[in-house]
Amino acid sequence: MPKKSWYSITAAANTSEADIYLYDYIGYWDMTAKDFARDLKALGDVSKINLHINCPGGDVFDGTAIYNLLKDHKAEVETWIEGIAASMGSVIALAGDTVHIAENAYYMVHNPSAGVRGDERALEKTKSLLAKVKTTMKSLYSSRTGMTDEEISQVMDDETWYTGAEAVEAGFATDTTAAMEMAASFSADHLNQFKNTPQAINALVMQGSTEFRFPSAVADNSPQTEEAQAMPNTTSTTPAATAATEVTPEMKAQIEASARAQFAADEKKRKDTIKAVFKGFEAHSTVMQSCLDDMDCTAEKAKDQLLTALGNQTPTPVQSYSVVVQEGEGIKRIKADAENAIAMRAFGEKRAEGNSMAGYTMLEIARMFMHAHGQNLAGLDKMGVVAAAFTHSSGDFGTVLGNIANKAMLKGYEEAQEVFQKFTSVGNLSDFKLATRTDLGSFPSLRQVAPGAEFKYVTMGERGETAALATYGELFGITRQAMINDDLGAFTRIPQKMGLAAVRTVGDLVFSILLNNPKMADGKALFHADHKNLAAAAGINTSSIDKARVLMGKQQDGDAYLNIRPKFLICDLADEGAAKVALESEFEVGAAEKSNTVPNSVRNIAEVVSDARLSGHNGWYLGADPNMHDTIEVLYLDGQQAPVLEQQNGWNIDGVEFKVRLDAAAKAWDAKGMVKTPKT
Repeated sequence: MPKKSWYSITAAANTSEADIYLYDYIGYWDMTAKDFARDLKALGDVSKINLHINCPGGDVFDGTAIYNLLKDHKAEVETWIEGIAASMGSVIALAGDTVHIAENAYYMVHNPSAGVRGDERALEKTKSLLAKVKTTMKSLYSSRTGMTDEEISQVMDDETWYTGAEAVEAGFATDTTAAMEMAASFSADHLNQFKNTPQAINALVMQGSTEFRFPSAVADNSPQTEEAQAMPNTTSTTPAATAATEVTPEMKAQIEASARAQFAADEKKRKDTIKAVFKGFEAHSTVMQSCLDDMDCTAEKAKDQLLTALGNQTPTPVQSYSVVVQEGEGIKRIKADAENAIAMRAFGEKRAEGNSMAGYTMLEIARMFMHAHGQNLAGLDKMGVVAAAFTHSSGDFGTVLGNIANKAMLKGYEEAQEVFQKFTSVGNLSDFKLATRTDLGSFPSLRQVAPGAEFKYVTMGERGETAALATYGELFGITRQAMINDDLGAFTRIPQKMGLAAVRTVGDLVFSILLNNPKMADGKALFHADHKNLAAAAGINTSSIDKARVLMGKQQDGDAYLNIRPKFLICDLADEGAAKVALESEFEVGAAEKSNTVPNSVRNIAEVVSDARLSGHNGWYLGADPNMHDTIEVLYLDGQQAPVLEQQNGWNIDGVEFKVRLDAAAKAWDAKGMVKTPKT
C-alpha cells in the first residue's frame, strides 16, 4: 500500500469483526475502488464491519463501488461518522445498517456537480445527466429519512450541513455518540468545492491550518484500534482548536510549518492524480508534463487537455464528464433499472421504484455499464463505447438488450390476432423423430362384468397416424448505429414483428390442413365420404348447418354412436357475416319464402371462427371441442409454445444478431371431429 491512502481495512484479532476507515478524499494516491475491493475480500468471512468515516467526498465511481461493495456484503455494516461525512462520503455512510455520528461531527448533502467539455449539446446532455443523478440521490436520502422528494431537493439545493444531533433528527443517522478529539483531513482545496461550510471550519482553514480539530477531548465509545490512531492526515496529540482560539507567534510558526508541509503533500497529490489521468496514454507525455509544470492545473483540467489531444487525432470529438456525487447501484440493480428504463420508453411500462436511469438513451446506458465495471472510456468515440459495452466479459449490456428484444417478441406473439388456438389442441413432442400416436379407442361403452368375473383390459393399438416437428426461424440484426441513434424501433418493432411471424407460421400450418385436405394413414383424404365427414355442397344456412351437425353426431366407433357435438363453425372471413346470421337468428335462415316464423333449429350451437386464409376456398367446417375429441393438434418441442430468441455479437453486421426459432408441427389425428361442407 502507498505511504498515503484514503482508506484502511483491518481485521480485529481473534474476532469475526473488521474495521474500515475512510479518512480522506476518495480516489487519490493511486488507490482505487479495485484496491478497496481486493482488501475487503481479503478479510474473509467476517460477520460485522465497523465503517469509520471522516470523509469530505471524492471520486464518484470509486465511491459508487464502495457503496455497492458494502451494501451487498453479507456482514452487518455499522457506520461511525467520526468527523465529516460530506458529499460522496454522505452516500457511503448510508451503506451501514445503523449509522452513528459523533456529537461534534458533521453530515453534509448537496447537489451533484460536473465538469464537461464540448458544444451546447454536450452541455445539455450533462445537464440532463445531473438531473438524473439528483433524482437518484433524492431517492436514497428519502428512503433513509422519510423526507419527501421536495424536502430533500431543497436541502440539497441549499448545501445543508448537519451537526450530529441534527443528522439524527433529520433521519440520516441512527443516534449520536460522544464527541471525539481528532483532526480531519480537510484542506482549502476541499473547502473550495462547498459554499456553506460551517464558520468554525472556515475560520480554521482561513487562518492557514490545513487541518482542523473538533472541539472536545471526550473519547468515542465506538470500537478503536491502534491503526485508527495512526491514520494518515490525522493526529491525536495536538491541542484542540476552535475558531475563537488566539493565535500566538509560536502557533503561527507551527501553522506556517504545517502549511508548507501540507503544500508539498498537496502538490505531490496533484501530480500523482495528473499522472493517473494519463495512465495508458503515454503517447501524450508532452501534454502530461505541461500539466505537471502548471501548478494551477488540476486533474480535471488535465483530463480536458488530454481529451483535446485525443480529439485532434480522432474523427469524432470525445465528450467527457466527471460527476462529483452520485449514488452507487449494484450491477444487478443497474441491469434491472436499465431494462425498466428502455421498457418504459418502448412499451409504456410503469417506472420501477427508485429507478435512477429513467429516460436514459441506450448509449448512456452503455456508458453506465462500463463505468460500473470500472472501465476507462477516455479516447473512445460513440461507436467505441458501444463496442466496449458489447464485448465486455460480463455481457451485461447485451443481456439487457436481449431481454428487451425478447419481451418485444413475446408481446407480438401474445397479441397476434390468430384464431387457430380456439379449435385446436396443444400437444408435446420431446424430439424431432417421427412420432406415432397410441390409439386407446373411443371407449364406446363399458363391458358388463358378471359377478365374480374378471375385468378385461381395453384393447390398445396404434392409429398409424404420425407427425414430426420442424424448425422455423429467421435472423435479424441491430447495428451499433441504431443504438447510437437511440432507435428503439430496432429493439421493439423488429422483434415484435418476428413474434407475430412466429405465431402466424403456426397458424399457416393449421390452416394448410384445411386447405390441402391431406391423406390420413388409411390413404384417404381427411375429409372424405368414407370418413363420413364430407357433407353435400351448400351455402351457410340453417339447413346445411343442421345436416353437417347430424353427420358429425352420427360418427361411430365400431357399432357405437359417438354423438359428437359441434362447437365451432370455421369459415372464410367473407362468410363470417352469413355464418353469424345463420347461427344467431331467431328464425330459420335460407328456407323457402314465408318460413320466417319457423324457429332456427341450429341457433347458437356453435361459435363462428373466421380467417382470411380460407379466402376463395371452396368450403366451410364444423369442428368439435378439441379438448373432448381428437381433431387438429398443434405440437411443440417440450411444450415450448412461444418462440425462442437467441443472440450473439454481430459477425455479419457491426452490432448484435438475433435468431428467432420455433419448433412446431400441426397434425389431424382423427377425421371424426370435423365435418366439411363444400360451397355450391
